[in-house]
Amino acid sequence: MNGPDVQMFTLTEWIVLAIVVLSTFTLGIESSIESEENIEITHLSGSIILSTRSAMDSFGLDDFMQGAIATIELDSHTVSSNNCNSCTNTPVGIQLEGSVNITDLEAMEGGSTGRVEGELNIIHLREYIQEDMISKEWLTIDWDAAEYSSHLEVIIVHDPPKWMPENRYHASFIPIEGYEESRTGPWLSVEELLGNALNVRGCLPDSFNCNGTNWQEINLTSTFSKVKPPIEINAPIDWDLFPGVSSTNETPVMTSGLRGIINAGEVIIQDNVWCPVSDEEITASRSWQVAERGGVTIAPMSIWLDALGLPSSSFTPSDGIWSEVDFENTGCASLANEKGELLLGITIY
Repeated sequence: MNGPDVQMFTLTEWIVLAIVVLSTFTLGIESSIESEENIEITHLSGSIILSTRSAMDSFGLDDFMQGAIATIELDSHTVSSNNCNSCTNTPVGIQLEGSVNITDLEAMEGGSTGRVEGELNIIHLREYIQEDMISKEWLTIDWDAAEYSSHLEVIIVHDPPKWMPENRYHASFIPIEGYEESRTGPWLSVEELLGNALNVRGCLPDSFNCNGTNWQEINLTSTFSKVKPPIEINAPIDWDLFPGVSSTNETPVMTSGLRGIINAGEVIIQDNVWCPVSDEEITASRSWQVAERGGVTIAPMSIWLDALGLPSSSFTPSDGIWSEVDFENTGCASLANEKGELLLGITIY
């Protein structure tokens, strides 16, 4: 990426894009194919028409017109991490990695065209305290594409633990002649194919011109194979309290894209701030009071969340303190409750 003012808007956009991709996998896992206990998703291929501004921005393509095409080839495997210092139980989840080629790029000015080729790596981990009860989640997104590269890490601490029963998406879909279609929200259909595969077609979350009759923005196919043992990966990054972090005259910008969503209020003095361990010099720091919003839940893709059961994309803020810190090359934001305990953390570089 090309500096803080480019990175700031990509926070929520990357989360939205990750949910689109992960939703396809989750849907497949909870489909009728789940009756075959020894089958899991191993590959995802297809295309996404980046018809919205947020979809383009998620890849750092803010200098290009909407409408580029992202061709995706991602391998999938289950993962676990046994060396998590802050965990009671072993986090488990899924890793998606592979290539994303973006074509039909048209510059905002000059009308020149081009393409971007990159590698996408997404890791989604959950810590279960018991069946269907999740205490923590981690989402890591690494987009390696030269000057358009970015890296995002998110931790969500569910207090109390979040209940996520299996198969909860079924009520949001209507069976129609061999496939299923979403009842409300962005159009989405799922069709089971021969050879242990699912085809998912649908619309981006903020699309206004897409439905089942005129345009398919998302067309992805999930392929299933026999279950393999999970791959051991490194533990998620550690988050620690940085003592003595005082507010600066400069307002942080690298993670400011979530400030409005979290409903930050008055600026306050906060000396202890949650961030990943870093040796970089702090260039800007500030904290805000956050008031409870009467049970309001932040859910940037509500129909996908309801249908596909991805708790990493929903978060209900409580009273607490929202803090942002800009280091030399990274940005950090966190929400802590009144006891100083971490509830939500985001870092980007």
